[in-house]
Amino acid sequence: MSGNRKFFAAAMAAILMIFSAGCGSTVQMDTAEVEALLAKSQETMAAVESMAAEMTMEMDMSLGDEVMETTTVANILTRQNPLQMQMDMSVKMEDGSEGQQMKLYAEEVDGKLMTYMYSADTWYAQTMELGDLGQYNAEQNLELYLNNIESFQASGEETINGTETTKIEGVISGDAMEEAILESGVAESAVSMGVTEEQLQAMYADMGDLPIAMWIDAEGYVLKYEMDLTELMQKIMDAAMGAVGQTEADVSVSIKKTMISMVCSDFNAVGEITIPAEAKSAKVLTVEE
Repeated sequence: MSGNRKFFAAAMAAILMIFSAGCGSTVQMDTAEVEALLAKSQETMAAVESMAAEMTMEMDMSLGDEVMETTTVANILTRQNPLQMQMDMSVKMEDGSEGQQMKLYAEEVDGKLMTYMYSADTWYAQTMELGDLGQYNAEQNLELYLNNIESFQASGEETINGTETTKIEGVISGDAMEEAILESGVAESAVSMGVTEEQLQAMYADMGDLPIAMWIDAEGYVLKYEMDLTELMQKIMDAAMGAVGQTEADVSVSIKKTMISMVCSDFNAVGEITIPAEAKSAKVLTVEE
């Protein structure tokens, strides 16, 4: 019996080791080692000229007894200098049904961004500022995050798309946090819901730090990053409800989760992005339209 117990214990230990290896392991790195990895990543990512990314945004909210869960997925190809972008986006509801689907192309022309969007079987064209699609430019965002992450620590080792990475967790605060929120596109959404610039500035001042996690490989490439925007979205929703006359006695909207993640790949391997002829021939919309 004693031998059986020892065999059982050894088998359980082996099973636990297998499962822990699959779920990510802990890592011991001192501050200097983490700083060195971040510095290497800054240098590596600054040299990236093209990349692919898959953005996933999960948002769960409730209105009284009604719960709505949506997952937005965008597959993005980006080339820098001059900027070119291709994106396919879809929205799924909690029941698995497909919501909005959209295809977008963008190219830098004379210091502006010419965008072409395909939605509801129609192409639309519009001129934008270069930063207007910042939430989808993973390389640009990573430069901001890598240069401004604070209170960071290595929290584990995980495999992303077959490559071993170190997970670094930290926060973005102060002016960098405000810039990160602007780049995320959340602020623009808030304005569309009636939130004023003054209310946005008050929210920035009232917010805590913005949590962020990055998964970095040995060469300094960031293979994934993730941001928790739950607190920010709740504040925006509260402000938006106030803007339309919602009172505390009314049913409030509760934001349960807002998470944005980017999984990055194909560094310096994205070829020329060709915009379809039918998109190029689309009528250019003006702001009034």
